[in-house]
Order: sequence, then structure tokens, then C-alpha cells
Amino acid sequence: MRAMSHDEQLTSPGTPPPPAGSRFDAEHAPPAALPPDDALTDPAHGRTLPATRPPETYVPVRRWVLRSASELRAMRGDLREQLAASAPPAGGDDTGPDNVVLVASELATNALAHGRPPAQVSLAIDGHAVLIVVSDCDTTHAPFLAQGREPGEGGFGLQIARRLSSSVGWWSDPGGKHVWATIPAEPTT
Repeated sequence: MRAMSHDEQLTSPGTPPPPAGSRFDAEHAPPAALPPDDALTDPAHGRTLPATRPPETYVPVRRWVLRSASELRAMRGDLREQLAASAPPAGGDDTGPDNVVLVASELATNALAHGRPPAQVSLAIDGHAVLIVVSDCDTTHAPFLAQGREPGEGGFGLQIARRLSSSVGWWSDPGGKHVWATIPAEPTT
């Protein structure tokens, strides 16, 4: 098994990155109806996540760089392998790793669909929980918790992350927007 603590860039051979300074590459379109940030507290439409950073107790384990949704499958498989080699998430019924993979996939999908690629997915652990941080280059829109949508309309990625995680938040800096989630793990020895 190869070492898994280095940065991994998952791209298709010959796939050029988006042009410098471009808002979206050819595979992405801007979100059609993302309201302005000041409208994100309207209960009829949804609200933003808490603007907080995760605790600094986590040790980075692995990072993936995704330029398109076609790379999500490979990231999910690698993440599953890394979780098996690291502290397993709690649950007792083996749903913990599935929850981590689902949360990472939902957050990465949101970053690719509503942010500015590439998306970076980072895995870190502290012996008590698994931390997933998904970053993109869009600093203009806060993560939006959809409310009042019918099943099938989409927009439930952050709701899924909130339900499966012990905490979820986000922050932005000049490098981009970072959405994070923690999932409890069995203590490591």
C-alpha cells in the first residue's frame, strides 16, 4: 500500500485546470438561484452555517484536490481506505466510515457545484473524532442550508452533513471558503 499522508491530486490525464482568474471551468455553471448573503437568514429559504473554525487539535492525514465531479468516486474510495488505516469512526455497526465518506462527498459536491473549483478535501483525526474540511476558491457566498424544498429538488448536502456530524461550520480567508464537519471516532491507542 502506498503512503497516504501526502497531497493527492486526482485529475484525469490531460485535463487542463480552469483558466487563471476564471470563475468557473467549462464543466461548472454558476448557481442559478443562490440568494445574496444578506438573504440567507430568511426562514422561508434557509440560513447560513455557523461561521466558526474547527478545534486545532486535529492531525492532518490526507488531502485530495478535485477539479470536477468525475473525481469524486476515486476520492471516496481513497478516503474509505484511509479511514480503514486510521481511527475508525464510532458506530459499532460499521456505519461510521460510510457516514464520513457521505459527508465528505456531499461537501465536495457542494464545493464543485456552488463554489469555484478546484475543491480540496482534507482528512484529519484527533483520536476522538474525524475532521473533514472541504475548501474551494469562492469567497463571495456563505454555505447555505436549504429549507422548505421538496424531495428531489436537491440542496440537502449540508442538511445531511449536519445530521451525520457532531458539529459543522465554516470560515473564509483570502484563499477561499472552508466548510468542515466532525464525526466521532473510537479512541486510538
